[in-house]
Amino acid sequence: MNWLDLAENPEAVRSTFEVAPSLTDVEVVSVLIDRDGPTVAVEITLNEQPSKPSPRWEKIAANAINLKLQLLGVESVALDGWATENKATIDIHPGSATKIEVRVTGPTTKFKCCCQWLRIAGLTGYRRESDS
Repeated sequence: MNWLDLAENPEAVRSTFEVAPSLTDVEVVSVLIDRDGPTVAVEITLNEQPSKPSPRWEKIAANAINLKLQLLGVESVALDGWATENKATIDIHPGSATKIEVRVTGPTTKFKCCCQWLRIAGLTGYRRESDS
């Protein structure tokens, strides 16, 4: 079982990537905690390019993909550390019969969330300028 098997709506990712994208050493862009649901949204920049990119991404010569994960029915959340750059590895696995556990572990931040459901809230291609 991979992390995408735990998502309620994996179709967008599966139609773009032949294999579930790796969540190892990704850039965590934002963590938004919302009382409605309660919900946590985690936005990350993936390291890999899609095997079947959207035609609209090709038009803008997208070279980076952001993925937004929505954690619903949040039961617990803990965040330790945050910085302007948050490289981390994300582990998503069943926590118990009805819960999903999400762990974000990196040098600048540690995050743990137990929730009832995982949804893909967005998959966006964009043109990232090179660092040089």
